[in-house]
Amino acid sequence: MHLHRAIFVLLFASGLTIAAEPGIRTVSLRGLQVGATTTLTIDGDDLGSAPKLLLPFPAKTTLKPKNTEKQATFEIALGQDVPTGFAHLRIATEGGVSLPVIVAVDGLPQRPFAAEAGALPVAFVSNVSASNIIETTMKGQAGQKLQVEVEAQRLGSKLRPVIHLYGPTRQQIAWAWSSSATFGDCRLAATLPGEGVYTIAVHDVEYAAPTGSFFRLKLGEFNSVEGVYPPVVTAQTRSVEILGPSEPVTVKLPATGKESILHLTLPKGPIWSGARPWVEVSERVEFVEQPGNSKPQAIPAERSAVCGKLLAAFEEDRYLISAKPGTKLKFEAFAERLGSTVDVALVIRNEAGAVLAKAEDGVGTLDPAFEYTVPAEEVGVILGVLDAQGRGGPRSVYRVTVDTIAKEVSDFSLTTIPQRLSLPAGGAALFPVLVERNGYTGPIEITADGLPKDATLVNTTIPAGADGTLVTITSQGSAADASITRWRGKAETGVVKPVLLKDHPLELLEPWLAGEISFARTAPPKDAFTLDWNKLPENATLTPGGKLSLPVKVTRPASNSVVRLTLVTSQLPRLVNNQPNPMQTLRAEAASGVELAAKATEGTLPLTVPPQLPGTMYDLAVKAELLSADKKTTLATAYTPVKRLPVATPKAKK
Repeated sequence: MHLHRAIFVLLFASGLTIAAEPGIRTVSLRGLQVGATTTLTIDGDDLGSAPKLLLPFPAKTTLKPKNTEKQATFEIALGQDVPTGFAHLRIATEGGVSLPVIVAVDGLPQRPFAAEAGALPVAFVSNVSASNIIETTMKGQAGQKLQVEVEAQRLGSKLRPVIHLYGPTRQQIAWAWSSSATFGDCRLAATLPGEGVYTIAVHDVEYAAPTGSFFRLKLGEFNSVEGVYPPVVTAQTRSVEILGPSEPVTVKLPATGKESILHLTLPKGPIWSGARPWVEVSERVEFVEQPGNSKPQAIPAERSAVCGKLLAAFEEDRYLISAKPGTKLKFEAFAERLGSTVDVALVIRNEAGAVLAKAEDGVGTLDPAFEYTVPAEEVGVILGVLDAQGRGGPRSVYRVTVDTIAKEVSDFSLTTIPQRLSLPAGGAALFPVLVERNGYTGPIEITADGLPKDATLVNTTIPAGADGTLVTITSQGSAADASITRWRGKAETGVVKPVLLKDHPLELLEPWLAGEISFARTAPPKDAFTLDWNKLPENATLTPGGKLSLPVKVTRPASNSVVRLTLVTSQLPRLVNNQPNPMQTLRAEAASGVELAAKATEGTLPLTVPPQLPGTMYDLAVKAELLSADKKTTLATAYTPVKRLPVATPKAKK
């Protein structure tokens, strides 16, 4: 046996995940109060005898007595310096870390839902089912200012909320439904017309709330961040405006350093609630709209961007893009994706003001993107930005990027799928990192923060032109407290990008949440469950249009459990109609994998190699799951060592 082969077998000897990874089903409250103590009850599975909370900020957590495998109650004390925003809450036990639930963190008192609101401000938590309407009442005074907001979609709920505010005689004072400004949730602000008892009602927009339609209802006077202007800055930007229901607040920016995202510090004093404000640090040439100009503002045609506001109804901001005839330009607007209230439309005009082209909605968004070639008789174009519905206001913020398509682009982004990693002491785990390339074809080096000091990463380089890598994490230490890790990749050009969870629901609202990967180092298993290759040829290759058998051998506990084998690859999925394209996807012959009967110690996973493989090499591993008798629960998990297989070059026909 070769030395490197022997090392891999040793490292994977305990490479399994204990079945008792905890799970969270419900949380009594969906918020934590800054500067106070919140009592939170969690219902779940496999919570163990001494569960701990894993939060991304300092907190004093106390487990209350009489907890069980199914329920645990915590007292959570937060200091005044904990930032307002949304956060992941996880349970950590000896078996690992749960998948996260999203909770709000703000200065509002957190209470279970009540028919009478009592003292304001307050944040309630409740559920809506089917066509039900949930109501609470409050005593109001003439001239009293009231803000009502529902958080549901932002917390991972399936509720499509609508809120109504009724006066003492049941007349409707105001109502609101979901909007892009609240990322699918809703809010309203009102001044109460008189003294009396007011009613706040919440229901689903179609009166058909699905299972899991919980919500958080906020009542009273509090400040919310509804945007930042400009939302994208450069290293030279010194301050930005925080936009909300009241007048904008100017805040200074922290030092940029090498971070691509800067968190903003909210002013002290008032109660803040909602998402934590942030700005992106751009590598482009960034401009800010200069109001009052009689002539279009000049913007370069290469890798530039401009931020502006449409303050008045039917306003159109115009920018002069200088470019030679025949130059192909690309424009992309960002508004809905910023949580802005504006429905952006882009128009191209000539010097006389005539419309040459127009674009409104993009793919999957209201934000348009289109390409345009400068006509032969022109030396540039005028770009117009307007609201497609003729609206305007102080929060109608937009950003438009401008690129010359002929100019070479060198960019990339990194994604992953697992939200948590469990590493048995002395064992190993796999972490796939995939790259979407936009012009950059070179290698990328993967690193991580937050892992134990003795953890070792293997296979950390994504080769030039490759889709990704399967990083192997090993550790010889004992079980330790769970942690939150953050991963990143550095290109040869020096550009560093974070590894983000694919399709995280809050990536646009608080992008750093998509970069949180929980990590737990657990105790070694009592019964060995391991997986290794079984005489896989050293010269194995991936032949387009062919087959490849992946033979494995398993060491397993003495039981009647079935073992399921599935494929893990570093291939970036090529999609057609949001489904993997079979003409370009490495896959097991059976989508559900292969099952090894009870007590079987050898098996084969047949691999189908598609006729089209754009890459030159791919990482492969086989995953084995020890299943319960009903095949609904995974008792343990193991992986083979990673194999990096080249794609065979088709032989020319003679």
